[in-house]
Amino acid sequence: MGSVTYKKMSLFDAPKGTILAHGCNAQGVWGSGIAVPFKKNFPNAYKEYHDYCQHGLIKDPEHGATGTTILTSLENGHRVACLITSCNFGAKKDSRSTIVLQTIIAIKDLMSYLNTYELLTEPIYCNKFNSGFFDVPWPMTEKVLKYFAERYDLNFVVCDPDL
Repeated sequence: MGSVTYKKMSLFDAPKGTILAHGCNAQGVWGSGIAVPFKKNFPNAYKEYHDYCQHGLIKDPEHGATGTTILTSLENGHRVACLITSCNFGAKKDSRSTIVLQTIIAIKDLMSYLNTYELLTEPIYCNKFNSGFFDVPWPMTEKVLKYFAERYDLNFVVCDPDL
């Protein structure tokens, strides 16, 4: 049975070979919060994410790649799972309920990658995504993670240096 566990650590200290997941916007911008160190530590992943979003905006100018995930190529020992949970950011970010719904859809999309790469048994490391600049109370996203952990036997490790 899957689980959601918490560790007092930086997400960037996760073991090599693991997936680092975080919530992203569909504009292809990593400009604030945890996205800034992601962009610094994973420049190739940023380029993959940015290009993916730009393609999504061409296909669907209103919503772009919202509700999808891109699992980037291996870089610095990790793959980055960009869960695109909001169409935009800042004052234009989606509503809390829309972000939660899009989180569900994005994690379902992530599961297709996990099957493809045979990574279903590996834990997914994440921060308390959506709870920062997307302003979604953590318990709302945590409930989504617990659902997927129990229903699909996924293991999430939530990294929080302030525990």
